[in-house]
Amino acid sequence: MQNKKTRILVESSMMIALAVVLDYVAGIYSAPFWPFGGSVSLSLVPLAILAYRHGVVAGVTGGFVMGLVQLLIGPYIVHPVQVLLDYPLPFAMLGLAGLFAKQVHQTSGGKLAFYVFLSTAIASIARLACHVLSGYIFFSDPALKPMAALIASLVYNFPYVLGSYIASAIVLFVLYQRYGKQLRTK
Repeated sequence: MQNKKTRILVESSMMIALAVVLDYVAGIYSAPFWPFGGSVSLSLVPLAILAYRHGVVAGVTGGFVMGLVQLLIGPYIVHPVQVLLDYPLPFAMLGLAGLFAKQVHQTSGGKLAFYVFLSTAIASIARLACHVLSGYIFFSDPALKPMAALIASLVYNFPYVLGSYIASAIVLFVLYQRYGKQLRTK
């Protein structure tokens, strides 16, 4: 039992570190497009693998920790609630990919693609909701009407979350199609 917990802790640490590095590198290249934060990143890949292998709780916890690490690396802070909505909570939502872990491990081909794309879509939509809410509450111009502020936040956040979703889902599908047996929990 202790050996299994240690293995999960070590795997989680490795996946979190990989997710942070992937997001950091993506941030360097995406800064001209999203000057106030956000990037097209593959950070969902290691967090989804963690969630597929060890469940939603491990994935959500791993994402939450990743968000805290990002907060330490280069925060943009205007309010404590904004910190939660922009750092730990959206990345914790990526762990929701584990909702379809069983299906991802037991299928192949078209069904595998369906479950990988569905699970990462749910995770990405939950992440997007956190970022949009943060932008709406804390970064909208007071001169904008409420609906215009919500649309502005969606217009800013949607492209990079969508790009991250598509790129990550493709990578995850290819990884699980080719290495599914090796990626299963043992």
